[in-house]
Amino acid sequence: MKHLAKIGAGLLVAALILIWQIQTLYALIILAAVGIIDLILLFKKRDTISAWIHSLFPKKTDIGIMIGLGVYTWFIFGTAGFLPVCIGVIIGHLFWSEGG
Repeated sequence: MKHLAKIGAGLLVAALILIWQIQTLYALIILAAVGIIDLILLFKKRDTISAWIHSLFPKKTDIGIMIGLGVYTWFIFGTAGFLPVCIGVIIGHLFWSEGG
C-alpha cells in the first residue's frame, strides 16, 4: 500500500504544476483522486500520503518547506491568495495532525 502513498504524492505535484498553469479544473480532478487515495489508505489502516511524506524529512525540513511555500504563495498570489492558504495550514496543523 506504500505505493499508493507515493502515487498520491506524485499526483499532488502534478496538481501543483497544473495550478501554476491555471488549469484549475484538471487540478481539482487530480486533488479529488488524491483525496480518494488517502481515504483508501486511512480505511485500510496504512500510512496516509502525509505520513509517508513526513517520514522522508526531519521536522525542521518540513517546517522550512512550509515557510517557503507560504512565502512563495504570498509573492505569487498576494494577500488575498495567501490568507486562505495560511488558514488551511493552521486548520490542518490543528485538526489533521497524526498521532496526536
